[in-house]
Amino acid sequence: MAALVYQMISSAALVSLGLYHMVATTRNHLRSPQAYFARPYHPFPLSSSSSPSNNHRLRFLQLYLVIAFLVVAIVHQIVISLDADPLLKGRSPVHYFTSLQSAASLFLFLLLTLALLSEWIPALLPLPNDLIFGLAAGLFYLQSFVFWGAATT
Repeated sequence: MAALVYQMISSAALVSLGLYHMVATTRNHLRSPQAYFARPYHPFPLSSSSSPSNNHRLRFLQLYLVIAFLVVAIVHQIVISLDADPLLKGRSPVHYFTSLQSAASLFLFLLLTLALLSEWIPALLPLPNDLIFGLAAGLFYLQSFVFWGAATT
């Protein structure tokens, strides 16, 4: 039951983030269709009435939250991999391996999120948008194989 609640909360957060990005993309496209180009991340549009230092920090609140939750998820997967599997009545190399695979794929998502955050600092890591989209697609493909492998074992 706890796993179901955990999945529902994480799914609700990801769906709300996805809806925000879908609305932001649609709004940007409708605003100027000729000048539109796809962006992998849409920062929060904050007003200029507050101080600029607070605006800069709050603009990337989504990425900071995603980084924090990915770190929690990685630690969770590593702890689960060290725990005995109750269905098999003991430690299983298959359970350990699939949990570590999931933690590794989450770590790759963490690296992608850090790359997205560093994209807004031009001198740090200038990655083209197409490369970020390609890496994200590859990571989701890898994650689907990890889930498929966990479901078939």
